[in-house]
Amino acid sequence: MKKINAIINSFAFLLLVVLMSACNKDGIETIVIEDGQPSVAQMIIGTWNPNGGEMADPETGEVIEKIDKDDIPWLDFKGDGDEPFGTGESGNGESFDWSVDEGDGPVVGGGSGYDGEGPSIYWGGNRWYIFQLTERILIIYRFYGDYIIIYYYYRVGDYNEPEPEPTPEPVLPENVITEIRETTLQSATVPSTVTTYRFSYDNEGRIQNYTIVNGDYTYEWTYSYKGVEEVHVAGSESYMGYIGREGINSLYSLSSSGTNQVLVASPVYDNDGYMVALNNNAFDYENGNLSTFSYRGSIYTYEYTEEKNDANIDLNCFISSCGTYEHDYSHFSLFAPFGFYGKSSENLLSKEIWFESADFDYEYTYEKDDQGRISSITRKTMPRFSGNMLSMTSYEITYAN
Repeated sequence: MKKINAIINSFAFLLLVVLMSACNKDGIETIVIEDGQPSVAQMIIGTWNPNGGEMADPETGEVIEKIDKDDIPWLDFKGDGDEPFGTGESGNGESFDWSVDEGDGPVVGGGSGYDGEGPSIYWGGNRWYIFQLTERILIIYRFYGDYIIIYYYYRVGDYNEPEPEPTPEPVLPENVITEIRETTLQSATVPSTVTTYRFSYDNEGRIQNYTIVNGDYTYEWTYSYKGVEEVHVAGSESYMGYIGREGINSLYSLSSSGTNQVLVASPVYDNDGYMVALNNNAFDYENGNLSTFSYRGSIYTYEYTEEKNDANIDLNCFISSCGTYEHDYSHFSLFAPFGFYGKSSENLLSKEIWFESADFDYEYTYEKDDQGRISSITRKTMPRFSGNMLSMTSYEITYAN
């Protein structure tokens, strides 16, 4: 039976984020409906953009029809929040009056399911029941014959706050990497290859721009965020990821128009926050470090130095097989190096032992700058049985200051 996919894949984990954040003063300050404070009338005020919808059977959860977000109007609820009514405007070019029945449902949203209980909003001639309402998310539904129509919305701007003032460029700490220059020397007869990776960050230290320059080719991506719950990546490949406590829980590739979403990755994390599965790939950890990585039947094994892997970017990703498991859905490694897939190994690699049928392995050495940071990494491709080094790759690392 086909279940309500958007709830399972897009919003179910957000409910956990909301509840945990409401209880944790160090988390996002997520406001929910609780004992009438704040009221639905207060929470609903603002502009909401659609993120899709469905027509479904309320008893079984079977999806009868998907509703494109372009067919759902955006909503702008206006009022002061002191009264359970106000005016509004919609994406249909219509003005409307609205009113709220606060109800007496549980903490987040309406009744125990699509049962027509709990808080509701009346606008446009229809009563819409609230399944979930937080400072960023609104899920509403109404009855339509024997079925229900479900709309998913996200808030435009911040809840109950003015537009933010322009902020200055962030002052980054000393261990923030802005560039990695990778040079591979093959042999006297094969020319070297050079690839440059550049990074910039937002005011919270999150990756914002990522550029790869490889010969005559340049690839660029821009990262944007909706609170702590979503990351959006735009560039030669575009993605949207929903973020839980450990990292991305579900990752979707986006079409060039941004309207079609395809689920491409569903990471699984252990109780310590390490990713243990990504699609058909498996990961094992020992003493805080990745010990084995299983990829399509091939098993990679890792050994480590005493050097700490404590830069803002996971250096092990750039020098080892990190891009291999992202290659299932991407030509580039756009998420693992930046902490989107849970905790990184605590130490830097000394050796990467390839799968059994391979005839070479990688060995690593490191140099530091006068501040004790890793400034250069050398990776040697060594034959497993006999002979000279096959190739050597160096990584020169530039920091913000």
